[in-house]
Amino acid sequence: MNALKQTLAGGKLAVMVNLMFNSPNLVEYLGALGFEAVMLDCEHTSASVERIEELARAARAAGIAAIVRPEKLDEALITRYLECKVSGLMIPHVDDAATARRIVDAVRYALPATYADILIIAMLESADAMKNIDEILAVEGIDLFFIARVDLSKSLGFKGDKHHPEVRAAVDRLIDRIQAAGRQVGVAGDYDRVDEMAGKKVNLIFVSTKGLLEPGAKSYRQRALAARS
Repeated sequence: MNALKQTLAGGKLAVMVNLMFNSPNLVEYLGALGFEAVMLDCEHTSASVERIEELARAARAAGIAAIVRPEKLDEALITRYLECKVSGLMIPHVDDAATARRIVDAVRYALPATYADILIIAMLESADAMKNIDEILAVEGIDLFFIARVDLSKSLGFKGDKHHPEVRAAVDRLIDRIQAAGRQVGVAGDYDRVDEMAGKKVNLIFVSTKGLLEPGAKSYRQRALAARS
């Protein structure tokens, strides 16, 4: 079992950083800071398969997990990324049980001897996923269900406002359903609200490098300018 799966299985909170800047040195630095995992994003960055291989190698050197988010659910892509020796997959737009089963089947086909070592994360980010949540949760082989609040808010008609009261209520209902089913759940934790999300007893907290860098950078610059005034 890989280290991240062990952390989650032990009931401990894991914190994963969306790399955003595809630098092997940054992966190693984040590992040295104690983060459990990095997410290598092929859906929203320009990372190539070759770069994913380099980033996964850096993660192994740092002793942390590399979780790749493919640009789409495609069996050939999943095979290529798994051959880069990543620790897991984070698949977007899992709206129904058939999609969840397709992910599990793809991983087991690609790695028939070692598929159990791969962490599979299904992203729930639509009204359809909410409607079909019970049948999605019934699919064996998915390790963790990640609630993508911004996309969910768009699907619910709130234009990306993840803090809208109705979106917050929908997220809480999803967390409750997932936990009641005895399954693991993850969610993004904003820099200034991470205690709120972690307090919901989720298993995985997700933050972007931009989300970590921006508050400190702005504060530092403001303090420097204030000292000169």
